[in-house]
Amino acid sequence: MADQRNSSHPPRQRAVTALSRREALSLVAAGLAGAACGPSATRSLRISGSNTVYTFAKELAVRFRQRRTDVSFRITGDGTSRGIKFAGEGEVQGLPAAFTNRNKFMAPDPAGGPPDTSNGERVDIGISSRALFQSEREAYSSMEAVPFAYDGLAVVTNRSVTVANLTIEQLRQIYAGMITNWSQVGGPSAPIVVIARDTLAGTAEAWSELVMNGLPVMATTMISMAEDVPAAVASMANSIAYLSLADINPMTMNPVSIEGVAPTIELVASGRYPIKRPFIFVTGARPTTVQAEFIDFAFSADGQAVIRSLNAVPATRGA
Repeated sequence: MADQRNSSHPPRQRAVTALSRREALSLVAAGLAGAACGPSATRSLRISGSNTVYTFAKELAVRFRQRRTDVSFRITGDGTSRGIKFAGEGEVQGLPAAFTNRNKFMAPDPAGGPPDTSNGERVDIGISSRALFQSEREAYSSMEAVPFAYDGLAVVTNRSVTVANLTIEQLRQIYAGMITNWSQVGGPSAPIVVIARDTLAGTAEAWSELVMNGLPVMATTMISMAEDVPAAVASMANSIAYLSLADINPMTMNPVSIEGVAPTIELVASGRYPIKRPFIFVTGARPTTVQAEFIDFAFSADGQAVIRSLNAVPATRGA
């Protein structure tokens, strides 16, 4: 695994014959702050990965900076698999060109916004919307993976569909192309329009692991960005989709109970809702002080309040 790079440099020396009281206090404060962070720490965090978890990372960063205004953030939704790879290798590698993504956040926010993702950038934290694969754990054996929240992977339909409950087996057959008409599961006589996320998305990988049991997904429409799914299912008659619990809008779509259990945060927290996946922070083997502080913040009262406000269940540290 590539070592994480550090862009900090010792302060430039300047010749001074006498210091004002204000200058002296400023230098002392700077020295104490540097010592607190340690010699290998960085005061910037580059976070990359899941488009779904991007929203959580961004809101946690905004709240974290109320405590630590000296820490800057750059967060991009590059996809779960990429985020894990980049964090495991310590930098962005393998992109054919600058990767353009709508989900980009920088704090402080410079004029023009943050640049696209490109090869060679240091990555401090990966964000994942699924459990790590065994192949990833083997490839990056010293990587630290910390679940900080749990999400219900909800199933919704277009408002034209009257089906209120499906079993896991029915979902598997719908997404495998074995059930193709809503009348086969108690709905209207209409072809099922199957909406799925593209294969690089952690949400799609979680769906394959939790629902498909090795069967390939046969989708009518593939969507790359999580935020595009609600609009697609709302506008496409007879459609079905899966999305994060936080993205359910009962005014524009019909939530579907799974095995008789409704997709609610309370039922995800209780363990009754059957399709549940973790949101994970991924770092190298030895997180820097500021990396550890940000991850710890997600488990604080303020951090958990952010997670709940986005309709996810806060995780217990070490659980």
